[in-house]
Amino acid sequence: MAKLRKTTDVRCPVCGHAFRVPNTGSHVTLGRESDLCPRLPGRQSDGARALRAEATMCPRCSFAALEDFDELDFSSELRYSIESLLEDDGLIKVFRASDPPWLSFHSAEACGKERGLSARELGGLCLRASWVCRKERERPFENTFQLRAVRHFMRSLERDSLEGRELSVTTYLVGELNRRLGHHREALNWYVNAGKTLEENERNESLGWLERMIETQSRLAEEEAA
Repeated sequence: MAKLRKTTDVRCPVCGHAFRVPNTGSHVTLGRESDLCPRLPGRQSDGARALRAEATMCPRCSFAALEDFDELDFSSELRYSIESLLEDDGLIKVFRASDPPWLSFHSAEACGKERGLSARELGGLCLRASWVCRKERERPFENTFQLRAVRHFMRSLERDSLEGRELSVTTYLVGELNRRLGHHREALNWYVNAGKTLEENERNESLGWLERMIETQSRLAEEEAA
């Protein structure tokens, strides 16, 4: 039987640099935390490594994305604009040499804006970055990415035509991230809004888990606000 390769060869769709990334394989999820961060077996550092591997970043130009690089094909104009953006990015300039665990998600967010990703997709990138920061015990950066995720998700709720599960989950996440940032009263309002979206959901989707999550986190926010 052929052994699973430990690395995969990839080529950056922006600068053309070829490099290798580790194959992390699939991992078992043991439920979710209240901000939907997956609970993974093993040590906390193992979980951080698995989450970090979701985003690939080029070691030469720092382009990053969640998608497989082989699936990305950019015009010369977009490649140039992304390269210029990354060269001027302050956080990448400061932290590129040390390569902190959240940097690939920061780069993916910056590149995602240039690529025209939706606000919800950008929020998802920042949310993942906050998960990695929490597992790596980098609290200040965790809060930074939580706040960035909130802003993207709120923009998505204002501009995108979200409905069904996407609408309910996004609304809930705005509440839960506000709670984690210490904005308890604001969180309670968003939990109420999330509950209303469940009542208005005409798709009959199975979202009982989200209803229970809203109830639990609402009680917690009320206790924390007291």
